[in-house]
Amino acid sequence: MTDVLVAPTRAGVAQVTLNRPERHNAWTVGMQAAYFAALEQLAADPDVRVIVVTGAGGTFCPGADTEALSRYSETGTTNPAMALIEQPEWYPALVPKPIIAAISGMCAGVGLAQALLCDLRIAAPDTRFTTAFAKRALPPMHGMVPLLTRVAGDAAAASLLLTARTFHGDEALRLGVVTEVSDAPLERATELAEQIAATCAPTSLMTIKQALVAPWLAQVEDAVTTVDATLDAVLGSAEFREGLDSLLERRPPAFPGLRIDPTH
Repeated sequence: MTDVLVAPTRAGVAQVTLNRPERHNAWTVGMQAAYFAALEQLAADPDVRVIVVTGAGGTFCPGADTEALSRYSETGTTNPAMALIEQPEWYPALVPKPIIAAISGMCAGVGLAQALLCDLRIAAPDTRFTTAFAKRALPPMHGMVPLLTRVAGDAAAASLLLTARTFHGDEALRLGVVTEVSDAPLERATELAEQIAATCAPTSLMTIKQALVAPWLAQVEDAVTTVDATLDAVLGSAEFREGLDSLLERRPPAFPGLRIDPTH
């Protein structure tokens, strides 16, 4: 099965579908490589003016695949194939065409980060969102702090990151995490994409997107680089193992207390 599907372009709109429904579209290195490659291909296609991104099977992306996380815990490092992906982790922000995310089901962790890298986000009211990292004993990966702060502000970002609580589409709209709520997010995203494609100049769309992205892109790059430099130590830790085990066993985690070395 192909991890990412690209539908034929219609009315200037291309649809990209995250396509691992048997795993609820859980994120893997292979999916990231396929998704970014698809975006790069569509960026170069003059017939494509707007891109809609959605997930197969009624859910967007619940975060990293737990099978991959288990391997990371065992090896103490991420998949070396990640180094083979040519595009940076924030690549959707570099695509010179508007990207609209149509979100339903679950949108968590890296799935939420990828949604936030899209230019517009339309969610179903019952979509479940969570940053997830604190409950998995992970740092704020994928540039989550600047991405979330940009749309929701400092206070809301702090609440969502420090509690890792689940929030739904209507609250996501109120906080600014999504730009619109619809009972049919894919249909609404497609309608909006076709409207933009039919009425807006591609060059203008490109320059507007670049101007919108410019103030925060370097912050995302710095956040990703800083977190990635510490990631191996985290993945090899007992805390991460407990965070993963509690997820797999569907129970609250039992993390030990924080011990600080007073000499540092």
